[in-house]
Amino acid sequence: MNTKTMLSFVLSATLVLAILGNLILAKVMLLAAVLVFAVLGVGILSHLAFFEEKKRKKGVGAVPWLNLGMSYGTLLMSLVSLYFLLPSSGSEDRARTIAKAGQVAGDETEGSKVPLSDRTNVDSGGERAKLGSSGRGEGDDTLGGANEDNQNAMREAQVHDPDIAGANQGVSDQTKVSAQNVQEVTDPGQSDLGLVNATDSEIERVGQDDESKDVGDPNALLFDEDDQNTLAFDNTVFRGDDERPLDLPKAKGDTVRNVGVAVNSLGIAVPKSMSGRCDKLGRVSRLTRAGVRKPDSVERAVIKALNWLTAHQNADGSWGKTSKGAMTGFALLSYLGHCELTDSPEYGEAVAKGINYLVELGDEKDGWLYVTNNKHGAAYAQGIATYAMAEAYGMTEKDFILPVLQKAIGRIVNGQKEDGGWYYLETRKGPANSSFVDFGKNKNAASDTSVSGWQLQALKAAYNTGAVFDGLEPALKAAVKNFYRVYNPKNGGFGYRKASDSNNIKHKLTGVGALGLQSWGKGHPSDDQKEETLKKAMQHILKNNQGMDYNSGDANLYSWYYDTQALYNYGGAYWSSWNRRMEPLLISAQSEDGSWPNEGSGLTKKRSGGDHEVYRTTLCTLMLEVYYRYVY
Repeated sequence: MNTKTMLSFVLSATLVLAILGNLILAKVMLLAAVLVFAVLGVGILSHLAFFEEKKRKKGVGAVPWLNLGMSYGTLLMSLVSLYFLLPSSGSEDRARTIAKAGQVAGDETEGSKVPLSDRTNVDSGGERAKLGSSGRGEGDDTLGGANEDNQNAMREAQVHDPDIAGANQGVSDQTKVSAQNVQEVTDPGQSDLGLVNATDSEIERVGQDDESKDVGDPNALLFDEDDQNTLAFDNTVFRGDDERPLDLPKAKGDTVRNVGVAVNSLGIAVPKSMSGRCDKLGRVSRLTRAGVRKPDSVERAVIKALNWLTAHQNADGSWGKTSKGAMTGFALLSYLGHCELTDSPEYGEAVAKGINYLVELGDEKDGWLYVTNNKHGAAYAQGIATYAMAEAYGMTEKDFILPVLQKAIGRIVNGQKEDGGWYYLETRKGPANSSFVDFGKNKNAASDTSVSGWQLQALKAAYNTGAVFDGLEPALKAAVKNFYRVYNPKNGGFGYRKASDSNNIKHKLTGVGALGLQSWGKGHPSDDQKEETLKKAMQHILKNNQGMDYNSGDANLYSWYYDTQALYNYGGAYWSSWNRRMEPLLISAQSEDGSWPNEGSGLTKKRSGGDHEVYRTTLCTLMLEVYYRYVY
């Protein structure tokens, strides 16, 4: 056996191993092509060895023939390997290639832009999908795979970047996913955040489930709900014998038998729409189901914020410097939103002092809860502080709160304008040359949507307590009608004083109107009108917040506070789109001490002066508590 025969035999065996390794493990087409040329070179060497052996001897032994056959077999194997690694012209394989996250756009991707990913070269067609940092799931019947909200993974990426999916605009033949802007194509999808199409409007969320299912033993005192049909706000449900509608007003002392109410640490039955905040064991799973990427980070951010509020409480129990009524209301709402009550080991004293401050303020001012007699700020303070006081009473049932709360609610109900909304406070003439302060009643001046939003939240919180408040339900119904008055069907927005005001980007009040419609079931023209209005409102919010950035000159925490609640209640793809921006935005912006710094627009500082730190921090905290604080 000559040297060339031995060398070609060794090289052929080595190339066989290289070809198999590339085909099974690396799957690199360029390497496969290189191996073909390498095999051709070895083939030439084996032929030279064969003829040299034949020339030397009259007969050729078995080894040269075996070496020659091996070189041809290796060549065939390299060509087969190259064939399998070539891009397929079939539509199915091409679609799989397009869905590769992180892949550089080019001829092989059949597209102009492919979304970036934390991981690269990840199949998104029926395999483990990861577009951006939020894809997951084996999608058998969704081209592009399923993301963590069971939405199409390519559709998810389009919410952030419409110029993907193999087409600049329109629908791609390869991916079957539209690349139009989100506001034109996004429809609500099935949500893991709560039952949809439920017969009970208190737990209904927009979605596409065919039916709602009762889970668990209806006769059991306590049961856990199925992961696929669970409520966002109540992982632990208590059932009584009497199936009454949820959140019915009840006289103090009545036995609570509402379906789904939970009992907090003080032994108080919390309405179902609020019970999620007090289920501390189920909070992490609820955050996860709500689409939160980092539940622990959200919880840490809320705790840091509450610690900051505790450290900045005034000696008299209030918060803030000038607008103490409103700031104390905001702070209490933040504590109560995390179910921190008067018995809380960490925050009980702060909560108790804050409640006492508002009660004493309201008692001294006969139901008014503002400190600075400013017609604008005082109107807001009345709604915000009353809102907090109503939640405090509903969650503690402290007897001393109710008389002042009833007076505060009476001020709001009596101050409602004929159009169903509220306006700023004004000094009005009374009998015998006296004067008094009340909400403006000028018939020529339409109500203010922003002021009305806080009054409605206060009224709904009072309704949730179950106590009796004169004129409460008619006031809520009229308030809903007023929101329709300022709704603009042309763009889906809600205006400041009239519908056309929604064209002014300075007033972003669509979240206010949408939350108002979600909060109360009466006063709507029809269920279809409510559904259509809310859908257009969600589209309007997303369309006008595409460049959502904390440090931007367009940052609007006040608007985002309402938008976040409205979108969470609506659910589906709309909420997924919003939360994937809102959550990391707020987490990354928080300061080390637990507060939030001045946002890019500086609106909170302009609107609240010396109280801007408390105002800004509580708005952000309430947004991060949305996952369990309320569901209407």
